Amino acid sequence: MAKSPKRLLVVEDNVHDARFVTRALSQTDGTLDIVHVTHADEAVILLEREHFDYVLLDIKMPGVDGMELLKRIRSNEGTSVVPVIVLTSSTNPSDVARSYKAGANAYTAKPSSLSGYRQFAEAFVRFWVENTLPPSGAAHHQ
Repeated sequence: MAKSPKRLLVVEDNVHDARFVTRALSQTDGTLDIVHVTHADEAVILLEREHFDYVLLDIKMPGVDGMELLKRIRSNEGTSVVPVIVLTSSTNPSDVARSYKAGANAYTAKPSSLSGYRQFAEAFVRFWVENTLPPSGAAHHQ
């Protein structure tokens, strides 16, 4: 029996960065179902309505920022265990610490080149999609 494709929510306000990361991920794993939103409010609505296996999150966004979204994800029973990977331009140690304290599973700086995005995508798929077991509370509810 074929396993259902993994679903990834990309929360990124910069359309160019979003295009780079989604293209690299799609080329690395063509079965990955990727949904992109540009605002945290859109992400909240989608996360309430649909199942996602992972969230790739930029913390530097206008309006409700990624840090606030991360706190909302962790405080919601339905999404509290969904792996959240912060992918952001900030390498500020206080942003890193705040992200982990708020419940991020991983924190990485955005790549500065297309080859960097490919390397990120390959590492993401190898670790999160191919080698990591989902938390028992993250069963599909579709």
